Amino acid sequence: MARISKKAVSSGYIILLADDDPDYLDLTKRLLLREGHEVLTAIDGISALEILEKQKIDLLLLDYFMPGMTGEEVVTKLRKFNSIVQIVLQTGYASEQPPRELLKRLDIQGYFDKSEGPDKLLLWVEVGLKASYRVQLLYKSREGLRYILNMTPDLHKIQQVDDLLQGILLQVSGLLGAVNSFLAVIPETDFNVAKRKEEDNYLVLLEGDKELLVHASTNEGGEKPYLEPKNTGIIDQAINSNNIQVTDHLTIVPLKVGDQSMGVIYLDRPAFQPEDLEILQLFANQAAVAIHNAQLFEMATVDSLTGVYGRGFLNRCLMRELKTAFRTKKPLAYLMVDMDGLKQINDQHGHIIGDKAIAIVGKVLKQACRSSDIIGRYGGDEFSIVLPQADLEAARALAGRIIGLLMEQELIDANEPIPLRCSIGTCCLEPHEYEVKRTPNEGYFQEISGSLIEKSDASLYQAKKEGRNRFDLGTNIHWGDPA
Repeated sequence: MARISKKAVSSGYIILLADDDPDYLDLTKRLLLREGHEVLTAIDGISALEILEKQKIDLLLLDYFMPGMTGEEVVTKLRKFNSIVQIVLQTGYASEQPPRELLKRLDIQGYFDKSEGPDKLLLWVEVGLKASYRVQLLYKSREGLRYILNMTPDLHKIQQVDDLLQGILLQVSGLLGAVNSFLAVIPETDFNVAKRKEEDNYLVLLEGDKELLVHASTNEGGEKPYLEPKNTGIIDQAINSNNIQVTDHLTIVPLKVGDQSMGVIYLDRPAFQPEDLEILQLFANQAAVAIHNAQLFEMATVDSLTGVYGRGFLNRCLMRELKTAFRTKKPLAYLMVDMDGLKQINDQHGHIIGDKAIAIVGKVLKQACRSSDIIGRYGGDEFSIVLPQADLEAARALAGRIIGLLMEQELIDANEPIPLRCSIGTCCLEPHEYEVKRTPNEGYFQEISGSLIEKSDASLYQAKKEGRNRFDLGTNIHWGDPA
């Protein structure tokens, strides 16, 4: 063996040395430690397999003859659960098996005759580790591509823009293990930017009076992300060049659709590896298109004042949920929400304050509802909510939550507080017990939809009649015979 010197700087590789000769095991381990490798040892094949099942190993140096199990048997069992670890088979008897035959028959990468000395062993180790790096690089790229393909359907499904942006940020942060990160959109590409500025009130100012609006952040406690002034130039460079920018401490990923810059993703971890950058770029391309499509969809379907769906899209969603409820035999609840005293607010404080009051109601409804609930502005100061798979008790709980949350809101005009109140009517469609042989025609569901709205509206009128700032449970309705 060669002379052993002090341990070198870590190579980052982990080698498993499996051999039943304790002297060879000790000397070889010390030799490999000198090269900077982390070394694990096993005295037989069973112990080696146990380690390989529990820990990532870059290279296995495996003795051919060991008690209980030969090296060839170890390789056969190993390949059943690990196809990428690189293996160099070692032997003290050069005539045991012809090397070319072993390499051809077994899935191994090298064959070392112990009599050839430590320099030849280190040569095989270097060959094995280089092969390991390449194989793991290909594996990581393949897994990254699979990740992108698996995530793409979620990116492009219909959802609120803010939900989409938060989801994108969480996924990209997870790729790099970033902790404090954010996603910001260029205001010119955000169709509801005026509303969002008022709600979020957090801008990233760039050079030349340009600005970004932060939509999503991974900071704990919902705190606004802190951006050092020196990093604004890197963000600006990423936007202008449309290339990912990496420093020692962060990664800036631009979002672009065609020639249009959408914004950036700020990550507090550097991405130096080419495969990481490639995966980030692929994901960013998909994410930018998804954001652009979601913004277009929001512009067409969402009421810009309140942030909830417009009446047309609400009605289409109601029809879709009615068909789902019919097919699955689940209940469905419907709420009508109407502001109390909006005319008085408009008369005394003006329509701008009245619009602010309506916008607050929309915000409260989104806060109170589940993500699966569908909220729409029915018209003026009246809203509707579709509750899939919800009965009258669920409607009662939601109505009480809405009234309580709205009473907590503050609207001030000229130092005068303006109380915000609403009345709510409800109706529940009970599950049917019909044998579903075919889907009824559109007119059947239109009729059920009309009954839901009519009964909920009557319940709302009753809540108004009883004094306002309250809810009425209304009555359940039933499916008619579709035959």
